[in-house]
Amino acid sequence: MISKLNKVFKLTKTEGPAIVLRYSISYLGCALMGTRLLSIEDIYYQKWRRRNALTATDLEAMRAGVSALAYRPLISVIMPVFDVEPPLLRLAVESVERQAYENWELCIADDGSTRPDTKAELERLAEADSRVKVRFLSRNSGIAGASNVAIELAEGEFIALLDHDDELSPDALFETVKYLDKHPDTDIIYSDEDKLDERGMHVEAFLKPDWSPELLLSNMYTCHLGVYRKSLVDEIGGFREGFEGAQDYDLMLRLTERTDKISHIPKVLYHWRRTAGSTALEYGTNAGGKTAAESSIRALDEALFRRGIKGATEKGFFEGSYRVRPAIPADALTSIIIPTRDQVENLSRCVESVRSKTTCSAYEIIIVDNLSVQDQSREYFASLEAEPNIKVIQYDAEFNFSAINNAAARDANGTFLLFLNNDTEVIEAGWLEAMLEVMQIPGVAVTGAKLLYADDTIQHAGVVLWHCGTAGHLHSRLPRNEHGYFGAANTIRNCSAVSAACMMIRKDIFQGMGGFDTSYRISYQDVDFCLRAQEAGYRIVYTPFASLYHDESASTGIRTNEREETLFRDRWGGTAPMDKYYNVNFPSHRLDFRLG
Repeated sequence: MISKLNKVFKLTKTEGPAIVLRYSISYLGCALMGTRLLSIEDIYYQKWRRRNALTATDLEAMRAGVSALAYRPLISVIMPVFDVEPPLLRLAVESVERQAYENWELCIADDGSTRPDTKAELERLAEADSRVKVRFLSRNSGIAGASNVAIELAEGEFIALLDHDDELSPDALFETVKYLDKHPDTDIIYSDEDKLDERGMHVEAFLKPDWSPELLLSNMYTCHLGVYRKSLVDEIGGFREGFEGAQDYDLMLRLTERTDKISHIPKVLYHWRRTAGSTALEYGTNAGGKTAAESSIRALDEALFRRGIKGATEKGFFEGSYRVRPAIPADALTSIIIPTRDQVENLSRCVESVRSKTTCSAYEIIIVDNLSVQDQSREYFASLEAEPNIKVIQYDAEFNFSAINNAAARDANGTFLLFLNNDTEVIEAGWLEAMLEVMQIPGVAVTGAKLLYADDTIQHAGVVLWHCGTAGHLHSRLPRNEHGYFGAANTIRNCSAVSAACMMIRKDIFQGMGGFDTSYRISYQDVDFCLRAQEAGYRIVYTPFASLYHDESASTGIRTNEREETLFRDRWGGTAPMDKYYNVNFPSHRLDFRLG
């Protein structure tokens, strides 16, 4: 089933400059409970759970509400079992039996367990409840094979995957069917999840974004709870053997090539047990000598091939994360557009960093001079124009960031436009290739980079909307090498918008959409463009594999504009009150992935 890939990500706080206190606050200042300290994030989550706990009255209302649903499909819960401790198995089964929605069946395949008490417990459970079906396999066939046997037992329209020692929240199936009642054409549903520690406490809540295709290419983030239309699972042949440790990942990749009817329920409906004695279906992760990482990379490579994308996959920044690297066409010319008004010191640093750290040769640099007056500026421009792949064009009108970039785009020869502020500095080689690789994924229109302050903390790792105002930067002030909330700072992922301080866009899409809206002279033109691109059916992606320093607003000295903020709010505030790539459970007054 859903494999335990040991995805241990740091849950970090990002509150301003007090970075040196991060570990003392998160660990030394936390509550001692049992043998493990609860982090600040877990303490916030405990409080949040108490505020939102289901009551007996809530569950009764759900049971009564089932009759009002027009669509009440049978849900087949799929559970492969191998040598699990009977008390944990019993808890898993009881979590299904406690469901407020009762039109379910539990399909269990025992994968040749060697423990007599495990088999005895399965026999007892099946005898006690007719909805529990058990098939005993004569030999161990691996997690994929056992899961397929359990699916063969299923008669429901949908299957839900449950590991043999985990638990469902009592409202898990009700919330699933309530959603299906309103959206019966949905093929895949996933929920938020948490973990049950050694004391049975709920910790490490993973509050997920809505459907994010590029994030799925980075890790198996949908994970628990996963509910899938059975006919679609049958159509693709179920789980594939040979992908042990990543069989669920491989399944999800193949399913999402057949359907885009994928939905996220932002509720914690699944509890993943992580106790030391739990087998947690790890028995398949090294089958055939393969590790989960090797299986995941193979699954991703095959997904790229099926999708007609040339390229390969490698490990990401941390365990359980991956980087797909589509091949870049030889004729993929990039036009790097840098507006400036004087600021020679900044501009020269920017240009030289591009020239020294860009390893591919297919690029041109377009400097847009907006009314520079200094002699040293004119001298520097003249020196640049002597270079074969650099040109300087004039924009002799009042400052309008949108209009300046639009004018340069019309003069660009590249297939791809890279808008770059003159107060940026490329840090590492391979940055341009990293952005170009993402742009080779069909449906991606815009890619943004990781931007850092001079002190090596994050300034930008994607833009989130309607939290702490109109638009903000997630992971702001997080140390450069920290992964962030479940790896989000160091993962290629979808987001609502990215900063135009370093933003790549396909030229044909940019021109076809009319470029940046010139109503935004100073700010918000990047976010506005990203939202318009999404309206047109395109996706926006952040990559941490391109990183630059950014001396924010050094050129203009202005970070935002009140008139333009009002314009943006009036235009977009009513269309999407919450950011689908964040999570509705996070409070609107915070940007640090905390529930407090």
